[in-house]
Amino acid sequence: MMWKKGIALLFGLMLVATTLSFGKVAAEGTSVTVILVSDNEADCAIAEYLANVTGAVIVTTTWGAYDPNVTAEIMSYAPDEVIIIGGPDAVVEQYVSDLQELGITVERWGGQNRYQTNIIAMEHAKLKFKLMFNDSLVIVPGNDSAAIKAALRIAVRKKAMIAFVNDTSNITKIMLKLQVRNANVTIVQTPVMSRAMLHIREQLRERTDCNCTEIKVNITAETALEAINASEERIETAKEMLENVTLSPPEERLATRMLNLAEKELENAKDAYEMGKYGKAYGQAIAAKAHAEFVIRMASDKWSVEIQTNMTMRAEMYVWKLERQIMVMEKSGLNTTELKALVEQLKVAIKNRDYDAIDSIMQQIREKLLELYANGRGKFRERMVFPAHGGHGRP
Repeated sequence: MMWKKGIALLFGLMLVATTLSFGKVAAEGTSVTVILVSDNEADCAIAEYLANVTGAVIVTTTWGAYDPNVTAEIMSYAPDEVIIIGGPDAVVEQYVSDLQELGITVERWGGQNRYQTNIIAMEHAKLKFKLMFNDSLVIVPGNDSAAIKAALRIAVRKKAMIAFVNDTSNITKIMLKLQVRNANVTIVQTPVMSRAMLHIREQLRERTDCNCTEIKVNITAETALEAINASEERIETAKEMLENVTLSPPEERLATRMLNLAEKELENAKDAYEMGKYGKAYGQAIAAKAHAEFVIRMASDKWSVEIQTNMTMRAEMYVWKLERQIMVMEKSGLNTTELKALVEQLKVAIKNRDYDAIDSIMQQIREKLLELYANGRGKFRERMVFPAHGGHGRP
């Protein structure tokens, strides 16, 4: 096996130097595909990759959380199909129900974690979009956000497959699943993740069919601050979600312990940042984010159970979602008078705890909503504005 050492890259320079595009979204296209993905760095990278290859539009949701504004945004593009990248921990199942109510075809390309999602998405993309990749592979740690951004740009430029790994990954199995042979392999990492990548390099040294290059992305003040901000947002999301669910005493103790740990790691990250120790700040921020996501997953699972068993809560959430969808429909010129009248009836039924009426009215709303959306797709298409490079922008 040949092994070459690449020069260290400043992440900021890499972002400027490389454009992220194979093509562009064309508003004139007759078919619109939306990729729904969480703000998980690994899943987002796959979505960006595919959007730039296929012209799909990306809509992003907060990892593990439900936001009816996201459904409304997807509506505004009047998509023919929605591809969800990520498992239900990342992109909650409620979105699937929302979109199916609108008659939109939904596919989920996701596994139990970002590593499984990576393989599944790459496999599906080759089949669905008939993508032709060069015999190249870019390998990057799945939680190394700075390295992932750099790896994405390299993969796009080389038209290479991208593989996310951790310290238990079997690179030979990954290459077999991705059908990569005699590959030009590029390893991208930050110094923070060098220990985790050691076993990957050792596995590659045993192969004689790989021409390998290693690229290191430096941790700058900007990179560390981005990681700190991302972990802070995750912690705030975890807190908000905990306020909306009722955990059992053991669950609450565990959630509190993990949240306290995340906050301590975030504090350590900020202290390290102030001292100019950007690598330590970056590593602590990544750890804080992971522990906050553990709490988000707990709260999300509990919320899913509660929303299914509590009809009042389910109906109130339904009204919350409908009001945002109605705003999007009105903006596109649809007449929502009848639908709004039904929503007002639903509010009265909820207030009176009239569950028979709630069930009946919700069914009427579903039918009216589907009719309105199906008949009004042309109006959505007339007014829609596509984000550049398949990017994400709120309506």
